[in-house]
Amino acid sequence: MICVVFCIYLAVSLFFMSHYFPGTMIGNLDCSGKTPGEVEKLIADKAENYKLTIRGREETEAVLEGAQIQVQFVLDNTLQGILNRQNGYAWPAALGKQTPYDMPVTVSYDEALLDERISEMLIFQRQNMRSPVNAYIGEYDRESGRFPVIAEDKGTVVDLGKAKKAIVSALGDMKEELVLEESDCYKKPEIASDNAELVRFSSRLNRFVSSRIVYDWHGMEEVVDGDLIQEWLDIDWDNRHVSIDAQAVREYINGLSKKHDTFGKEREFRTSEGRMITLKPGSYGWRVDRAKETEKLVKLIRAGSQVSREPEYLYMAAAKGENDIGDSYVEINLTAQHLYLYVEGELITESDFVSGNVSRGYTTPAGVYSLTYKTLNATLRGPGYATPVDFWMPFNGNIGMHDASWRRQFGGNIYLRNGSHGCVNLPREEAEKIYEQVYKGFPIVCYNEDTGKGNAVNHKDNTAPVTPTDNAPGTEADPNAGVVLPGVDPNTGLIIDPNTGLIIDPGTGQPVVPNTGTEGTPLPAPAPGGEGTPEAGTTPDTEAIPNAGVSPDAVPDTGAENPAVPGAGDIPPAAAGEGTVVPGVQP
Repeated sequence: MICVVFCIYLAVSLFFMSHYFPGTMIGNLDCSGKTPGEVEKLIADKAENYKLTIRGREETEAVLEGAQIQVQFVLDNTLQGILNRQNGYAWPAALGKQTPYDMPVTVSYDEALLDERISEMLIFQRQNMRSPVNAYIGEYDRESGRFPVIAEDKGTVVDLGKAKKAIVSALGDMKEELVLEESDCYKKPEIASDNAELVRFSSRLNRFVSSRIVYDWHGMEEVVDGDLIQEWLDIDWDNRHVSIDAQAVREYINGLSKKHDTFGKEREFRTSEGRMITLKPGSYGWRVDRAKETEKLVKLIRAGSQVSREPEYLYMAAAKGENDIGDSYVEINLTAQHLYLYVEGELITESDFVSGNVSRGYTTPAGVYSLTYKTLNATLRGPGYATPVDFWMPFNGNIGMHDASWRRQFGGNIYLRNGSHGCVNLPREEAEKIYEQVYKGFPIVCYNEDTGKGNAVNHKDNTAPVTPTDNAPGTEADPNAGVVLPGVDPNTGLIIDPNTGLIIDPGTGQPVVPNTGTEGTPLPAPAPGGEGTPEAGTTPDTEAIPNAGVSPDAVPDTGAENPAVPGAGDIPPAAAGEGTVVPGVQP
């Protein structure tokens, strides 16, 4: 067997003494197992009818025939030289390999004819070429939610110098096909879609618009996504710079704030008596901190965040949604002088009270508020007085609810001439019940009922009623005869006679007689911003002290050397506009 194998090896070796090894490539001809003579004949046959097919982009092509440019292929002795360098005994090492050699041909052609033929080919005519276009970032696409990178258009402009060199090289190798793309014969766009700067700019743009911020705007959903964000981008396409227009973001936040915020807005409210009324605004409700939320939203967009969040609030209500009062609140009917406390929809207690003295201009303001804080054993101070209370619950500046142990009666028309300085005076046991249930931010609803007797009149500037004269309209039988009643003041529930200046009690239709400290001697008018001096010899537990409530300037005794104003710093500005101070509210 060894002898047989050796004999086969010798026989194959003798064969490759005169034939090319497997994998021998001369030019583009596969010469495996062929003799130099056989390869020479292949070359001669190929040269006789030589054609070069030139293929361009977009399925364009041209054919160059050798005869058109007078091509001549002259063989040298290279074919035999290749065989002479080949060791026939080494044929096993050549198996599975490919060994290339240059075509042993000297090519000659008429260069003028070649240039002429190239210029005649449609593939090389300038009017048939399309210029390359750089890659760029397109406009925002709402369907994909991205700024797409528009790929470059390579065009069909041929570099004629490179093309001619490629043609000459193909002739030398006797190639039958030349692909201009593969020979790098086309002019390229300056910016391709994989350009590093273009890719970075695209990534930055798409990071911004990939953001998705879902707001829970106190119960209402608002979505900020790419469709909205792309409108806020300031894009410098030439310099590839992008920034977020913070003013546009602020306008968006302002719009949502106006749309959803309830602070400073009127509300529809069903009273305990079942009537639907419109509540006046007060220092209550939802209000977003527009500046902070704008800053936060810009940061989230820059980071490409996808989050759910609530906005930054300046003020918060007790409940989300349109009914931001919720089902836990104190309802104060200033007209009926009656109060209700509801907790989670359940009536906990109700009570008569005494509110601000109307005759002295201390009318308790209507509106919706939230409890500023609550504290025990406070001393309410004003000019010339210091009144201790057990339960102090301010909700509108220094106006609040508290016990009034010096009063024996509550409700009715006491407030018209013997009311407080604006506070809601309550029986001690009722004040305690309320104190146990309420907390900071607890809604306080104050309102006047419409008595149906006409338009409102404000008596705030009247410090004392005008004494009737013999010339006043009306008779003893009908004191209102001939008197034109302009209507009911929604803040006070009173009617004023424009002819006499008398305040008319809407319940009785009779003029209101001011309370006097001694018979025939009216009490002094209160000092501006403070409380009138109580009568000498009176005590807080008698009904003789008019206005024994709390002044809007009342200060609870905190034990500090300089007591702080209750609620100072906690009372928000009016919703009528930023920087506006609500009347009666300590700014």
